[in-house]
Amino acid sequence: MSKEELNITFSEEENKPLIIEEDAINDNKETILNVNNNDSEVKKNNDNDNILENDEVINENNENEENEPLVKSSVSPKKPTSKKRLYWVDCLRVFSSFLVVFIHCSNISLKIPIDYKKYNGRVLIVYCCIARPCVPLFLMISGIFFLNPDKKISIKMIYTKYILRILKSIIFWSLYYNIIDYYVVRNKKFEYSKETIITLMKNIFVGGGHLWYLYLTIGLYILTPIYRLVVTDRKIAWYATIIYSIVTQFLITLFDFFTIGLNWDVKFLYDTLENLLIYKFGHYLCYYLLGYLVSTQEFTKKRYIYLSYFIGILGSCLSVAFRFISCYHYHKDVHKLSKYHHFNVAMGAYGIFVFFKYTVNHAIEPLMEKEWCRKVLSVFSECSFGVYLLHYSIYPLFCRMNFHSQIFDPLYWVPIYSVILYTTTFICVYLLRKINFFKTVM
Repeated sequence: MSKEELNITFSEEENKPLIIEEDAINDNKETILNVNNNDSEVKKNNDNDNILENDEVINENNENEENEPLVKSSVSPKKPTSKKRLYWVDCLRVFSSFLVVFIHCSNISLKIPIDYKKYNGRVLIVYCCIARPCVPLFLMISGIFFLNPDKKISIKMIYTKYILRILKSIIFWSLYYNIIDYYVVRNKKFEYSKETIITLMKNIFVGGGHLWYLYLTIGLYILTPIYRLVVTDRKIAWYATIIYSIVTQFLITLFDFFTIGLNWDVKFLYDTLENLLIYKFGHYLCYYLLGYLVSTQEFTKKRYIYLSYFIGILGSCLSVAFRFISCYHYHKDVHKLSKYHHFNVAMGAYGIFVFFKYTVNHAIEPLMEKEWCRKVLSVFSECSFGVYLLHYSIYPLFCRMNFHSQIFDPLYWVPIYSVILYTTTFICVYLLRKINFFKTVM
């Protein structure tokens, strides 16, 4: 479920445009954005973009591509303007890819089943809920770049460049996970039969596991030309985002809470909502639109930023509370009321996104003055998509060696183990990307 690139330096005066300095890491062209206090809008973008995507993780990054909504000075357009990557987006992409690894270490792919009534199980559930914004964040990052209406992205380019690249990843990784990972890494026994072959072919075609995100990405790309037109009118874009959020996130969360938390039979409400026909895919489109809108909207007062942080913290707390309510309702560990389409998860993702845009952006400015820091961040960002794709195979390999996230107290061991797994996967991806073929599929 991965490559950001730009950082904005704010001037001392409130209405002054952002200043962008040239990045010494890449020779690619970068674009400059134009941002106002009231309504910052992306004015120019690179010729190339990265997809931030990605499992739920991620983002695909071509070596010569850069993600970049930047800022064009509205004060002195004739003066040469230096350029700079949005490094906070790079940081957010790397962080999101780590959250994907963290969530699989804490509650998705475990060697020992969770007991939600015991200490270990409760710690793992809390960690899982905190990490749920991982996929929404990747979708929001994608929206920053692909929905910029001033960026030249033709329908032909979407199909021949972006969708084609994802199709290559789907084919390769479906084959890998259904054959090599399943029968070699996980050591499953292969029994030749007609049914086995048919099942194998179906699994390869469908993908499965964390590869579902790649199919979602293709769906978003197909709809991208439509929503690029939508965002040209910010009022309409916000209207679409709010409608998607209410119908596909807030109401669904409310109805789930009625069912699970209060034992009310509200099936008729679900049926009514489904008949609106925007129920299934709207929550992902909401994240896609929200990423672009929030990234190009400047908060002129700090209280709005702090309110966003509060919303994010509240959302994470609600995810934890709702998850335990679900476990006690079903008398087992279940993933209810804390999925990607639930409103509380969206709140958490929004808070994290704003935190990186402002607090992290401000904190890393001094570091990004150093070339080695820029280079390290760039490498981690470029490998994020590969980390998302490959880590799901490294984890079972560790488990076969009896090295997993449950061998010590999960309170401290899960974060440590996640770092170990992430680092191991990153090294593998970094080395594999030295081979040209792997650059095209990760």
